[in-house]
Amino acid sequence: MKSILIVLVVIFLGQDLKAQDVAPDFVFSTSDGATTALSDLEGKVVYLSFWASWCGPCKKNFQKYHGLRTQLEAEGVVLLNISLDKDKDKWAAALDKFSYINGTNGHAADLNAVKASYKVSKVPDYHIIDKSGQFVYLSDKPGRDIVAEFREWLK
Repeated sequence: MKSILIVLVVIFLGQDLKAQDVAPDFVFSTSDGATTALSDLEGKVVYLSFWASWCGPCKKNFQKYHGLRTQLEAEGVVLLNISLDKDKDKWAAALDKFSYINGTNGHAADLNAVKASYKVSKVPDYHIIDKSGQFVYLSDKPGRDIVAEFREWLK
């Protein structure tokens, strides 16, 4: 569990987007063909993952943290995985092949706008959005409990 904490702290510490900034809205299509927007999830805590089918570290993280992600989802956190693949067929094929990618899987309607507004320069890239649509970040205190932090945001 300690290695999970260290990795997640590193992932969330270097973000350019500030806590309490409102998360930019964007439209995406889900793997089942529906079209929705991030703003449709207002009132929920969202763990947003940007990834791509060609990204080895992305797939490795989905697999390595599947258990933690499953636990967060069971607590009520929305796991939103947005593919930055240019080719939607490659995204769909990856979802079919890698069953450990749990959560809601989507493909952004305007990839360039999403990458710019979230300052995504590499994948994987992660963000946590609270119920009011603002960015929040995991604390960097040693020995903290990630699930407990999410539970506080879920209240």
